Amino acid sequence: MASPRPATLVLAALAGGSAFFSASQLFTGPALPVPMASRVARAARNRGYEGLYQPFGPDTYKKEGEPDEVTGYSVVNAQRFDLYDWGLNLNGDKLDNLEDYYEEALIGKGGMPEGSAIFLKDLILKSYFVRNWDSAGFPGPKDRNFTGPNFQPSEADFEKALRKMKRNISMKKHYVGKDDGQGWTWLVAHQGPGGLTLVTHRSPPFGQRPLALIKDGEVGKFFLRVYWPRLFMRLHKFQLWGGKVRQFPYPVRMSENFKKQKKG
Repeated sequence: MASPRPATLVLAALAGGSAFFSASQLFTGPALPVPMASRVARAARNRGYEGLYQPFGPDTYKKEGEPDEVTGYSVVNAQRFDLYDWGLNLNGDKLDNLEDYYEEALIGKGGMPEGSAIFLKDLILKSYFVRNWDSAGFPGPKDRNFTGPNFQPSEADFEKALRKMKRNISMKKHYVGKDDGQGWTWLVAHQGPGGLTLVTHRSPPFGQRPLALIKDGEVGKFFLRVYWPRLFMRLHKFQLWGGKVRQFPYPVRMSENFKKQKKG
């Protein structure tokens, strides 16, 4: 049999590398802390938006290229991940800082996500500009009746999706799982067959990626003061594990040969 041509080997290597990269991007494991690497973030940064490089609090945000007086790093060349304000983490075994986690996201001016968090604006449209929700609480068929030019989404469409989001949370409708009665709505990034969407839970969303907590009776307060870049940073964090969920949802079974080698 004839040996494969060099061009065939090169194409096969490229295809394998592409498949490995795609697999590494699955939303099932720890996220790589590279918020500046996304196309949306780069576009926002190039337009001079604030919000991605924020190590010192909401009153000291730096704009594009403006150096920090302490570190000397500028927004455009900051490569050290410790310069980012990653915020609080949740311990799934304890969940003893929920109030602080809630308040941490309330340092903004509400409204529609913009700037470095503009990706969330698209997620809200995708998740709430829908015809209905299924019985499990996930978004159903998309509503393609956009009102912008050339059948593209208009600002009114984005506002409509945000209103639906607020209404669902206020009325405790279309959430995933059961209500544990603790008085919290969890806003969660869910990776499903149709891609990334936003869903809500009424109990800790173990195995999912929480973005925000919203307290019962304070939904209006949340949307008036939410700081969307904080939620965008949480999108690059880990899933919530702990409590009753301690094992990876897809256990790896060892082959008999591997068991024998391990015993030997």
